[in-house]
Amino acid sequence: MSTSRFIKFADMATRKLWIYSPDVTPRLEYTAGVIFGTVLGINYEITSDRRKIGSSPAIIYNSEKLKDQFVIRPSGLLIETGTGQSAPSVSYHGQMPVLFVAEGGSIAFDLFSAVFYMLSRYEEYLPFSPDSHGRFLGASSIAYRGGFLRVPVVEIWSRYLATELVKRYPVLTIRHNEYSALLTVDVDQPFAYRSRGFLRSMGGLVKGLAGVGAKPADRLKTMAGNMDDPYDSFSYIEEQLQLNRSNALFFFPTGDQGEYDHNPPYRDHGYGEIVRRHDSMFGTGLHPSYRSAGRIKTLKAETERYRSITGHNPEKARQHWLLLNFPDTYRDFEEAGIRFDYTMGFHDEPGFRAGIARPFPYYDLAREKITGLTVVPFQVMDGTLRQYMHLQPEPALEVIRALIAATRNVGGLFVSIWHNTSLSEGNGWEGWRQVFAETLAMQKQ
Repeated sequence: MSTSRFIKFADMATRKLWIYSPDVTPRLEYTAGVIFGTVLGINYEITSDRRKIGSSPAIIYNSEKLKDQFVIRPSGLLIETGTGQSAPSVSYHGQMPVLFVAEGGSIAFDLFSAVFYMLSRYEEYLPFSPDSHGRFLGASSIAYRGGFLRVPVVEIWSRYLATELVKRYPVLTIRHNEYSALLTVDVDQPFAYRSRGFLRSMGGLVKGLAGVGAKPADRLKTMAGNMDDPYDSFSYIEEQLQLNRSNALFFFPTGDQGEYDHNPPYRDHGYGEIVRRHDSMFGTGLHPSYRSAGRIKTLKAETERYRSITGHNPEKARQHWLLLNFPDTYRDFEEAGIRFDYTMGFHDEPGFRAGIARPFPYYDLAREKITGLTVVPFQVMDGTLRQYMHLQPEPALEVIRALIAATRNVGGLFVSIWHNTSLSEGNGWEGWRQVFAETLAMQKQ
């Protein structure tokens, strides 16, 4: 069966690898596509006709006993539909964590099922205990509990498979992937005082006079234009990005204000200027509001507002508060015309939520189909380090340094999330500009 969607990533001059399975399912097609197309760059073809293989390099994905063949024993996950299985146990093959241990094959586990389990986010379709916002906790994930959340296991498993294949079939060649980095900024609240409307500003002023919240003098000076808004760290961010020649992407909200949404009205002139400036300089995406989660009409309205500001539809998005629920969030994104998601990461723990360090296609497990949505995972967020893990700047830098190294080792894409508010050097974020600057320096190619 053709796998042209993924083969475009491969070097077509290399020798073809055959994958034989009596059951060619959408799950197997998807998994093979990511392993051999997205990660390894191997020209391959899946077949249920053994006669096509001949003496060519091949993987036999079957439970039958065979000699002198490269065999992966299937666990059964890729021929099933729905989510009937419980979470697999974690074992170790040397220093490498593995899932779906299988004896009698050329490798010690069903690598295809392990990759599919991680990429599809299978465990997040199963019943789980959410936090107060309905989010799946990183601390609940099999990767965290198994001690490998900060390891890109899909990449490691794929490279391990490639090494074993080349031992048997030296004619196969593996693509060398180049490490890269992308810094992203979520602009949840561009201003502390500006563009908040008369009533909201007066309410804040009254609270300040009562000793609650911001200092009244600072609020009045900012509103009068005599002092920079404390959240306006955009010039600093731009300078650092240009100094380090860093690729960047800014996400801007256009939703209505609410308990968890504090952005200015989308028609605000000053806000529109900021959005257009960063769209021109770096590129932007939509930051769908908290209230848009699960509400497709609200999401579509926000995409139209984004278009009215920038002059183009948003192809990229990251859900506010990282409200990622399967499969609803991604189905809504697709219906709204969003083609690239940047929400794939945990709010409470840094690491590799899907076990991979590069963009990959989303598989809708409930519909058993590969979708047109590309997922761009991130590894770390500023708020995770300070607000959830309660780290000071130096220990936070150690976490970031290790994640960059893990990503660099597999030639992946290192993605971090920052906020203009966390770079204001106030409200507990003192010293975090240094973390930001050092991250940019460390992540250079």
